Amino acid sequence: MKRLVAVCWLIMGVAATLSAEPRCTPSRTDVVVREALASAGFFANLTNADHSVRHLMDVLLRESESAAQRLQVTEANCSHGCLNPVVAIVFSSQPHMTLSSYDGSDQCEALLAKTQREPLQFLDRSFDEQEEVEDWYKDLTQGDGEDGEKLYEWCPGRCSPHYSSLISKRGEKFVISTSVVCGHARDRDDNQYALRAAVRWICPSETNDPL
Repeated sequence: MKRLVAVCWLIMGVAATLSAEPRCTPSRTDVVVREALASAGFFANLTNADHSVRHLMDVLLRESESAAQRLQVTEANCSHGCLNPVVAIVFSSQPHMTLSSYDGSDQCEALLAKTQREPLQFLDRSFDEQEEVEDWYKDLTQGDGEDGEKLYEWCPGRCSPHYSSLISKRGEKFVISTSVVCGHARDRDDNQYALRAAVRWICPSETNDPL
């Protein structure tokens, strides 16, 4: 009886030890932080309303920063196939609903097919502060700055960009790479964007490859 009890305690101890070991997330696998629908309405974003793209993007990025820090600590002893792997933030934004019939739809359909094969890419943009990364991204999506102007030349008219970004720390710098698919016009009656934030283990050499 004593031996049976001892064996049971041993098994329970091993099980507890195993359960305490961190689960190692495979490299290049997204761990979703949150998905949300956000309003693209002018006044909602002007006032930074809780349901606006402006507000929810900031919230999702802050939550992703915390999730990345937790993952970096809890899985520090995991092997990810390279030296000094890092946890990157993966952020995407696309119209919740698009139109199927409108003036210019043929052009957008052709650009959609082309950019699905070869996305428009803005790679390896490097900044000193996280806030500068976010400012660059906002300028890009609004057609401001050198990259934003290029994007709106490549994705013109009513065609609507779909964004996928990878944000990571490289030394003392914050690095963002963004790929864009130029899609159909968004439905302004719906007027929402689907936002998705996740974290992902990557190797430093992959920080300029968001997809």
